[in-house]
Amino acid sequence: MLNIAHRGASGYAPENTRAAFDLAIQMKAPAIETDIQITADEQLVIFHDSHVNRTSDGQGPVADYTLEELRKLDIGKWKDAKFAGERILTFPELLDAYGKRVILALEIKDPRATSRMVRTLLDRDMKDGFSITSFYWGALLDAQAIAPHFEYGYLTNHFDPDMIERIARRGFRQICPPLDKLTPELVEAAHKRGLMVRAWWFKEKSHLERLLSSGADGVTCDWPDWIPQYVASRSGMK
Repeated sequence: MLNIAHRGASGYAPENTRAAFDLAIQMKAPAIETDIQITADEQLVIFHDSHVNRTSDGQGPVADYTLEELRKLDIGKWKDAKFAGERILTFPELLDAYGKRVILALEIKDPRATSRMVRTLLDRDMKDGFSITSFYWGALLDAQAIAPHFEYGYLTNHFDPDMIERIARRGFRQICPPLDKLTPELVEAAHKRGLMVRAWWFKEKSHLERLLSSGADGVTCDWPDWIPQYVASRSGMK
């Protein structure tokens, strides 16, 4: 089970910040999931929401800001005063700081970021240690057209034989359904078509038994210490 820190250790630190990524690494998470947006001056930044309102002291769409303007926003203090002063990261800064330390699950949040993001990875001659996912099917097709050898995963609300077949035929490597749709039978069907199953929407410890019994290959979690703690507790019970 690949334990993927969702936007870093975002249950404990402000999402998609150095604080959250560093804490995830301290917790020995082998992978980090994060989100790619594009600014008004076509710079790639790490940010989840389409608007800055929820997780900063600013207002309005990310795409309406230049990078310089985004740098002025505090994206930490909304979580806790001790995180005040956290600033937005660019995609190149993310790769520089974390690209060789953990596996990166890179989600395309704005399809307009697709080409620049993929070409940045190609320019750096990055061949592995990352995957590219999105809820936007077209964005994944655009990325695949530029770099067919990269690993792609489709984030979907549906987990059924038709979706499994659609993703496998396209040549993507991952199907990424919500955790509550997982069943051992569907996970096995995906595996038979050569797909990895990476779940999302893991929000309660009560989900752990279903997650681990399903046979899924990975999951994104805001609390990356939960899975190793649970596994250790189960081992201690035997």
